[in-house]
Amino acid sequence: MGRTDTLLCRVHECICALPLEHVVEVMRPLPVDRVTGAPAFVAGLSRIRGTAVPVVDLGRLVTGTDGRASARFVTVRSGAGVVALRVDSVVGVTSLSESAELPPLFRDEEGPIAALGDRDRALLLVLRTARLVPPEPAPVLAGGAA
Repeated sequence: MGRTDTLLCRVHECICALPLEHVVEVMRPLPVDRVTGAPAFVAGLSRIRGTAVPVVDLGRLVTGTDGRASARFVTVRSGAGVVALRVDSVVGVTSLSESAELPPLFRDEEGPIAALGDRDRALLLVLRTARLVPPEPAPVLAGGAA
């Protein structure tokens, strides 16, 4: 049974674990421009280091509810390239056991949640960063609009 180093981020009442190998950087949030036709969980595009990067509202993605004013962006490598995740806060780095498993009702190989756990009585969602944005995103997101 292996262990994975993860970055823990708070999103609403949940804590999300992002595999550290996929994390590019943590930063203060930047301005986000809304984009028509983007999936509901995509807040828009932000200029990060001179490149237009999709911003995913992680709260909306994992809980289905609107996010609060995010305190941090976490950029990660995803199947669709680099994506910025809006999170409430960054909790820290930890090593998690890979044995945590989703209940049968939540098992979806295409979904963003890989496993469940708990930390300090809060729900812990282990995310598949490669699945945060669909492989065929909205055309404007795939084209890197300015």
